[in-house]
Amino acid sequence: MFRVLSRHSDRYEVELCREGEGFIGRLKLQSPYRDRSTRVNFENHYPGFQVQEILREPYSGRPFPGFENIDLSFEELETLVRNYRSDWQAALASVKGIYLISDITTGKRYIGSAYGDQGIWSRWCNYVTTGHGGNVELRAMASDPTLDYCRKAFRFALLEFRPAITPDDVILARESFWKGILLTRGDYGLNRN
Repeated sequence: MFRVLSRHSDRYEVELCREGEGFIGRLKLQSPYRDRSTRVNFENHYPGFQVQEILREPYSGRPFPGFENIDLSFEELETLVRNYRSDWQAALASVKGIYLISDITTGKRYIGSAYGDQGIWSRWCNYVTTGHGGNVELRAMASDPTLDYCRKAFRFALLEFRPAITPDDVILARESFWKGILLTRGDYGLNRN
């Protein structure tokens, strides 16, 4: 599958071999390793890996769970968007709504709304691209172009969804309601308005 080009004290440099290309995103491995270490040497545990499953198609994210059950890490959202997961795209593009972004490292929250063309899907795609979606407070956290902080800290949840024909002023009023209820303005949150 891969060949180790060089081993450093904190990482490996590897090269993909052609015979392993077909397994990218499809191969699920299991390891009996359960210890907690700062750093694990791959070669010490490689013999213990077992093939758990080979998927028919590359993994593109979990199936759409319904509007009431959306709770995604940034990395999960990124996987769905980058793989154009059609069930998620169809559902989220068809509605407007109010969403919550939680920063699990600080405990602060941001309330946002999506009411433009392609609804929530379009808005969340913007977060995957930029990390901050143009929001001032989030921009300071997502200043690293690699989006490492976002991947580590941000979670997305859908608080409320409405049909695409809902007037924008209704969505904005509901956004304001949620900001007040969840105290996301000022010291407790990441909303400025």
